[in-house]
Amino acid sequence: MPQYRRFTAEDAIQFANQHSELFGEHSKLTAVSFGDNHMNQVFRVKNQFNTSLIVKQALPFARGLSDRWPLTLDRSRIEAQALQTFGKAAPLLVVEVLHYDVDLAAMLLEDLDHLTLLSTALTEGRQFQQLGTQLAEFIVTAGFANSDFSLDLPAKKSRQIQFLNPEPLQISEDLLFNDPFSNNERNQIDASLYPLAQHIWLDEQLQAKVAALAANFRSKPQTLVHGDLNSSSIFATADQLKVIDAEFTGFGPFGLDAGLFVGSLMFHYCLAPALQPDQSKAKDQQNYLHNQIKLFWQQFVQQFLQICRQQCRDPLFGNELYQQQFVADVLRDLTGYAGCELIRQVIGTFRSPALGTIKSPAVRLQISQHALTLGQRLILQHQQMSSIDQLLSWLPTGSPQ
Repeated sequence: MPQYRRFTAEDAIQFANQHSELFGEHSKLTAVSFGDNHMNQVFRVKNQFNTSLIVKQALPFARGLSDRWPLTLDRSRIEAQALQTFGKAAPLLVVEVLHYDVDLAAMLLEDLDHLTLLSTALTEGRQFQQLGTQLAEFIVTAGFANSDFSLDLPAKKSRQIQFLNPEPLQISEDLLFNDPFSNNERNQIDASLYPLAQHIWLDEQLQAKVAALAANFRSKPQTLVHGDLNSSSIFATADQLKVIDAEFTGFGPFGLDAGLFVGSLMFHYCLAPALQPDQSKAKDQQNYLHNQIKLFWQQFVQQFLQICRQQCRDPLFGNELYQQQFVADVLRDLTGYAGCELIRQVIGTFRSPALGTIKSPAVRLQISQHALTLGQRLILQHQQMSSIDQLLSWLPTGSPQ
């Protein structure tokens, strides 16, 4: 039984070659470390014909992060099993785990270098017309398969134990609910934003709503959630989509992943006027993002109610009125978590790097203000959300001056 050691490039080559038949006996393999990751190291192992696989190994510590966030290597086992569980429900929409080694805390993954990271693509103004439909399919099918609608009580409780993941979930809670809503030393924030940030930090009503959302995050284990499903955890092309990086997985509210995804698209909506070359292109990108959010929710509702009608195993949860009430509750949670994601992208330990590419301080300030104002509104009024059109009506209009 191998003992844990931090991989070198040569270790990654041996690991990939040993656990895959993709390369062949006479392959000449190279490995390159890539990505800026505080919790893992990632290698691309490639042969002379440019056939490649990814080796991801968990680190026993969080590089450059707070001592408040101790980590165990078991999170790698949880991530690998979560990706496999999600992949079983939605095989075309999740990165494939080819092998996992519990002692080395390492997994072998398919390489998605033929796809584009969604955050990069949206920043560049690219458009994928199937995005909303595909994300709805992932969240519905993976969420349904791990929920009360599909599992009996013993199976659900067993799965909750399997995916008990407290250390990464503490990081998620801090990054989403704690740090952006307090004057935390980890926060990255432009000095010009301090007046608005202080308003957020001192707003008791807003803090109460965030506390309620955090309490739901802790105590509403409706399904196995990805936990970090923003545009940096999705690869896409015009007709293909793959979800990656499930290290923050655990049981939580059905609306969490949906809210993080919608909040991420809303943030790109706010960014578009500053990143696109002209006003017409910016408006076109905003229309695209608006339509994808609406399409996502319409498809979520349609697909969720359909899978409930066809596959719900428990007559109690098969009640159609309950299912409709459940969907309405998901929309309310989605709205609140989208608001938290918007604020996290501007004020937080890992704020959006796209903000740093906006050269004009005045434009950067206005974009940030739009995102923060929208985020606050979503949080404060999430319990009153009754339709996706209502949510979309709150998106900011106009270009930065």
